[in-house]
Amino acid sequence: MFSKLLTKNNFCENILQYTSAEKALKYMVENQENSHLMPEIIFLDIYMPVMDGFEFLENYKLLFKNKTQNCKIVMVSSSIDNSDISRAKLDENVALYATKPISKNLFNDMIFF
Repeated sequence: MFSKLLTKNNFCENILQYTSAEKALKYMVENQENSHLMPEIIFLDIYMPVMDGFEFLENYKLLFKNKTQNCKIVMVSSSIDNSDISRAKLDENVALYATKPISKNLFNDMIFF
């Protein structure tokens, strides 16, 4: 549903969707030398099976710590837990924290990237 919202609002041309954080990281590692294949924005949920959003962020930092990343990460979650929100907002790689349900108002918030 979220990809339809992105497409309907002409937010992007190509959407890569992964059902696991591991697969997304694997894609990024395999394509890190091809900047045109790397994502410009990652929409990352906190609650995912096997590797949650915060674990993804830790792995992302380790894998790309010596590389300049032009990628912005938007943490999306249904969590209203203040510790989740604070933790996401304090992470240097998280450009924005958004709560579900996601609406087209999110795109207005992303103008400031």
